[in-house]
Amino acid sequence: MSIRQHVNATLCGLVCLALLFAGGLALFMPVDFRIDHNWLSPLAIALGAGIYLGVLGLTFRALHRISKQQGRWIAVGLWLLLFAVQYWVAVSWVAAPRADLYFVHQQALNLAHNITSWPAYFQTYANNVTFTILLSALLRLGHWLTGSYSGVWLNLLQFAWLDLGFLTVWLALKRHNPARANLWICILLTTAPLYAYALNTYSDTVVLPLLLFAVVAFTQLKRSLHWPAILSWTLLLGLSLTGAFLLKANDVVLVIAVLLLLWFIPLAHPHPWLVRVGTTALIVGILFAGISGNHALQRANGYQANPNEALPATSWIAMSWNPARHGEYDRFDATKIISQPTEAAKKQVSQQLLNERLAALGPAGIVVHLFRKSQLLLATGTFDAFQVNSAFERAPGWYRRHRSTVDWLFANWCQVAYLALILVNLGWGVQQLRRRHLSSAYLLGGLFMLGLMAFHIVFWEAEERYALPLLFLLIAGCAAGYRQPINLLRWSRKPLTWLPLAMAGVFTLLLGVIAWQNSSLTTHNWAQPINVISQNEGRYYQNHKLTLKPRQQLTQPLKAPLAFNSLYIDRGETITGRLTLKTATGKVVWQSRGQRTSLNQLIPMQPAGNYHLTIQNHGRQDFRLVTASANFKLLPQTLTNHPHQYLRLTIQQYRVGPILTRNKFWLLFATIWLGGLLIIDRFYWYRRQI
Repeated sequence: MSIRQHVNATLCGLVCLALLFAGGLALFMPVDFRIDHNWLSPLAIALGAGIYLGVLGLTFRALHRISKQQGRWIAVGLWLLLFAVQYWVAVSWVAAPRADLYFVHQQALNLAHNITSWPAYFQTYANNVTFTILLSALLRLGHWLTGSYSGVWLNLLQFAWLDLGFLTVWLALKRHNPARANLWICILLTTAPLYAYALNTYSDTVVLPLLLFAVVAFTQLKRSLHWPAILSWTLLLGLSLTGAFLLKANDVVLVIAVLLLLWFIPLAHPHPWLVRVGTTALIVGILFAGISGNHALQRANGYQANPNEALPATSWIAMSWNPARHGEYDRFDATKIISQPTEAAKKQVSQQLLNERLAALGPAGIVVHLFRKSQLLLATGTFDAFQVNSAFERAPGWYRRHRSTVDWLFANWCQVAYLALILVNLGWGVQQLRRRHLSSAYLLGGLFMLGLMAFHIVFWEAEERYALPLLFLLIAGCAAGYRQPINLLRWSRKPLTWLPLAMAGVFTLLLGVIAWQNSSLTTHNWAQPINVISQNEGRYYQNHKLTLKPRQQLTQPLKAPLAFNSLYIDRGETITGRLTLKTATGKVVWQSRGQRTSLNQLIPMQPAGNYHLTIQNHGRQDFRLVTASANFKLLPQTLTNHPHQYLRLTIQQYRVGPILTRNKFWLLFATIWLGGLLIIDRFYWYRRQI
């Protein structure tokens, strides 16, 4: 083997080890300290992954056995089904912009109205400036086409943009095997994070098609023999990489992966060195031209960077090494650094904080912390999908009523699918090593995975959503690299009719053990609050407050789509005053008692409807309430007599009970049991046909 072959084989081995590590985390240590919790036992996740792989195998076998004409009709049907599901999701759910999206959405609307002053938030978080400018252009286009700044328009646009990336991969797979192209769509149809992130108007979603474009362009560039094709694929590759980097800086690892791999994989062109030099120069040139053009675009939209307000790179590194966290963003750390007056002071405090934490951790602590960051980044198959949309302006009633149960089911489904996808990609990598025939797409995706892991686990902050691109690379790898399991029956001269019966017996026994392991889902009581109304803006970065003088009051109109029994205003502190809840007709349905009142109240259950929540100051001193100002609706109505102001509050339907009722629990396991038996029967039948 040449040096290049040794390097590529070593890289493939490292990718397999990384997948094995991620699979172990997904099976035994999914993150349970954020929004996703109450996971099924590891045995249940493993068996679920086995069932998923069984369905995948039957689907691939069915797609592989049909004629070309039937395959075309199946492809049309799958695409139409995907479009139909996406359209239903886009018009049924509209996410409310919260946290960073609140600032991005508000500034995009300002730009759409030709207001080019930028709030201080964008000096600190300059990474969101380019996306904000892009969003303002999309909002203008939507207003021109629909006459409004509709969230449905943005949902449909994001689905269409994602579908363009999916179509690119589908066409690349179809050239080699139409069955694999259709398998790609089948897996996408059942991928819950796809729909959740399509409702989330942020850079995480926008860069995904660019990454898929880059992978496909790279594989086509490797095979190209003629200069016009090489130039075309290089331009697409360079533009995709530049766009991804400008919108999300951590995608610099993909740029590095492409440039490195370009020099180590064999190229089909008879003059590979000339191709390598030319494509490298062109990609780097496009990247620097894009950076320069991006700065000019920002200046044209009124943005001027202020180094004294920006967070230095060391601040993010220091935040990620907080021993009390798992490497995620920490508001206390960020506030401490933001409060420093100059760029030099910010760098000094950040470096000092980093040095103190590394010294406090020590060698053993550093290893443990790296493992904790790895767990946060790689262990959960939801990729933070059920936390990115904390509130919805529009959602189906059944989803609002049963959100905790639905999210729990989908979270466990995501975990099962994630583990199965990892196993298929791991198997494909091992097979490539055995055959010494390495796929350039696999190597690029794997090197990108290793780079992303190094970037977020070693250096930067870690969050589940940062690994989202890996999900779609895993799906593409599953579609491209899935292989049928070994046919044990071909070595037997007898029909082995006992084999499916034995497998069914073992499967039933395992399912019984799993039901026993997870029985706490029906017996243990868990707090299951359902957010009926959520407006949590007002503290993050701005801390805006309205002052109530003695005897003054503040009224927030509310529209509750569900019954509720919990009021949580700001941080739930205690005030000298009174809370009053009235219906839209003015009838008092609840009122606090005493002079001192907590802003965290459990009240009698109130039906869905329109209400007015009033806060009155009964003390002798002023007190301040946190509110948020916005040029779009954070709630259906603003504070009375305070245009564009909204009270910071959460109204919930608070309840305590099991995750699943016994009927739902046994229905779930009966469905899994019947599905497993069907898969065993069909696999036995297919194996006998070979």
